[in-house]
Amino acid sequence: MPVAITSYGIVSAHGQGLQALASELRAGRTGVRKLTAFPAEGLCSDLAAQVPVETKGDRALGLLKLAAEEALGWREWAPSPRRAVLLGSTKGSLPRVLDQGEVDPFAHLTAFLAERVRARGPVRAIGAACASSSAAIGAALQLIDAGVVDEAVVAGVEALHPFVYAGFHALKAMSAKPAAPFDANRMGLSMGEGAAVLVLESAGSAAANRRKPLGWIDGFGAASDANDQTAPHPEGDGLLRACQAALKSSQLTVKDIGRYHAHGTATVQNDAMEAAMCARLFGPKGIPVCASKGSIGHTLGAAGVLDLIGCLAALDARELWPIVGLDRLDPKLSIDPVTVIRQHEAPRALIATAGFGGINAALLVRRHDP
Repeated sequence: MPVAITSYGIVSAHGQGLQALASELRAGRTGVRKLTAFPAEGLCSDLAAQVPVETKGDRALGLLKLAAEEALGWREWAPSPRRAVLLGSTKGSLPRVLDQGEVDPFAHLTAFLAERVRARGPVRAIGAACASSSAAIGAALQLIDAGVVDEAVVAGVEALHPFVYAGFHALKAMSAKPAAPFDANRMGLSMGEGAAVLVLESAGSAAANRRKPLGWIDGFGAASDANDQTAPHPEGDGLLRACQAALKSSQLTVKDIGRYHAHGTATVQNDAMEAAMCARLFGPKGIPVCASKGSIGHTLGAAGVLDLIGCLAALDARELWPIVGLDRLDPKLSIDPVTVIRQHEAPRALIATAGFGGINAALLVRRHDP
């Protein structure tokens, strides 16, 4: 059952709001710059896609509040048991655990959202590595489809933190220059931070409340490849099954998909895995491949919802936007990457996310055509 997106808010390395994000993605500009949030001397990178907004106290909560105000501030929220809240993040408010001794890094964030929208239905935090916010969207779809709730507020949030930054340095996964997905000279990922909030509703709820859909989520799929703690299956087995499950849930086929929005981390293993998976799913001719992490960095658990909003903006513009950082395609990768703006009328996109531990998720997104 298609679910309507009736509102969203976002804060990214390009600032607050959709327009700030969309204009930079379309222009092919990067938000990866010198990291100022904490020292990075002696590490393999000192760059990050840092949100250029000051927040007080809990950084993750501050970013979430910025995105929530854009997504939620225009509505009056009466208490409702038919409203759910789902939050996806890898580390939530990590300083509350490390510095203040709290046990749950997510409770403060979910409590804020639940009270902000006066939700009296299910309230959940989902940690699924870099697929966390995609998995949160999937959980929301299931609750709406099962008739448990009429609408769900879904959020993804990640704040830069020195502990996690140092961890990716230890994995030798970060690049000393801005990330360049699928490029022959790519060196690794660029860490990022950001937050996004979606309001999802059943078609009936949106119509009854006269709320215009901004887009639709037609399907969701998830699968694990259990290949390695940090490395994906080289042929993309888990991601392939997640994409196939998303198609099956929507009763669509690959012929209905106009673009593939890649996880696109710019690591050697991830990009090779996605290229192999695309060949298996879409065949030798393939379809246009887009990606946004060269522009907004890898926001870990928030990546799925941030990618969804950016992809939806490009669908609305009826354009394909370039992969930032990609100058020369790795000749070992057989894909059709978008390197310049192209006109493109196809209304649907398949959005992929892949996380440590072999966690994979896929979303089918469609623009709203009245």
